[in-house]
Amino acid sequence: MIHRSRRAFTLIELLVVIAIIAILAAILFPVFAQAREKARQASCLSNLKQMGLAVSMYAQDYEAYPFMSSPSNFQPRTRWADYIYPYVKNEQMFICPSVPKNLVNKQWAHDQTRLYGGYGYNYQYLGNSRFPFTAPDAAITTPAETIALTDTNGVAADDPSKNPANLAGTYTIDPPLPSARGSRPGAPGQGFYGAGAECGGKWACRSVPAERHTGMVTVVFADGHSKAMKLNKLDDHNNDGKLDNGFWNGMADPNQR
Repeated sequence: MIHRSRRAFTLIELLVVIAIIAILAAILFPVFAQAREKARQASCLSNLKQMGLAVSMYAQDYEAYPFMSSPSNFQPRTRWADYIYPYVKNEQMFICPSVPKNLVNKQWAHDQTRLYGGYGYNYQYLGNSRFPFTAPDAAITTPAETIALTDTNGVAADDPSKNPANLAGTYTIDPPLPSARGSRPGAPGQGFYGAGAECGGKWACRSVPAERHTGMVTVVFADGHSKAMKLNKLDDHNNDGKLDNGFWNGMADPNQR
């Protein structure tokens, strides 16, 4: 009878195999993570597309865009999401798939046990209830170049010397330059959501769009079309390297505040 010996792997060979697997994992995991984030971005764009169409339908029905919110003493408080909800009937749509949990903090008027957040409304030019006005549908002369909604980071203190707990505006977005309409006229930081707040840091009191998806902001415009853009592009309509409100003010005019 012939006995055949079975040669086992040596420790060196096992270590080599483990090292190869670790290298492949290190290469592939970021690819998988990026693919997953791309899928989330596609879902986010779909959400914004439907919400943008709802904003457009609301503007047609009421001949004006929704306010960002009702006055703070109204109960239950209604915000832009409540105004357009009847057109979509889907609460989950109002939560970005990649949004941090602390931004999902606004109560629905129709069910205050349920929350939403992470998408912001261009309230400075479409419907600002702090300096009350709502834009007539006809006033938005370039809807295809007017931001309606984007991902938002809200107003947060990114300067450690300021109040780190400050978090507001998680349902709004501000243009790069203070609006002439003003969020809180006469207050410090006039024209931004966080005017008068202790915010500080890179974005000061601005409720800033979030580059949440592979460094891009998902955006829907007032005509209902959506796409992903870099924040510096949203803030520079004519590509001259200077901040302007051209994509925000409803007229595609970089000189209009």
